[in-house]
Amino acid sequence: ALNKIDKPDSNVDRVKTELSEAGVIVEEYGGDTPLVPVSARTRVGLDELIDMIQLVADLQELTANPKRPAVGTIVEAQLDKNRGAVATAIIQTGTLRVGDVIVVGETFGKVRALENDEGQRLTKAGPSSAVVVLGLSAVPEAGDILRVVADEKEARTMVETRKAAAAARSGEGSGRATLED
Repeated sequence: ALNKIDKPDSNVDRVKTELSEAGVIVEEYGGDTPLVPVSARTRVGLDELIDMIQLVADLQELTANPKRPAVGTIVEAQLDKNRGAVATAIIQTGTLRVGDVIVVGETFGKVRALENDEGQRLTKAGPSSAVVVLGLSAVPEAGDILRVVADEKEARTMVETRKAAAAARSGEGSGRATLED
């Protein structure tokens, strides 16, 4: 998507030339990379972009496996005083179900509930679904990866390992440096 074509100083041809200099050859110049000029503000080209994404996905047979354990990305998270840690996630592959044990960044939990964008409760969320996840022990960071694991013991081990690695990177727990050190 070539965005911001509504700006008065936009130059589509210059961008195409710069892309080819960087090794990305667009279809118009004989390459294999589709390029769709769009403007989010004026909504020009958005339908063509969606059509192009669907066409490329069909031609390359891009599909997600709904039968594997879920993997997703946290978009936003917050602490709700009534519901606890609440995280919005986009499931990229697999299926997330109520009752699954998940690890997200440096926290973990058991999925107590899933909600869609309208606040309706779900029992599962498949690939490319955006869901609100309840049941985490702490609030994760936006951008953290959500993964389903086998059990809480494995989840606890993964989180402890990640926390130890983060502490080692930041120098926590090392105490004061002595001459012997």
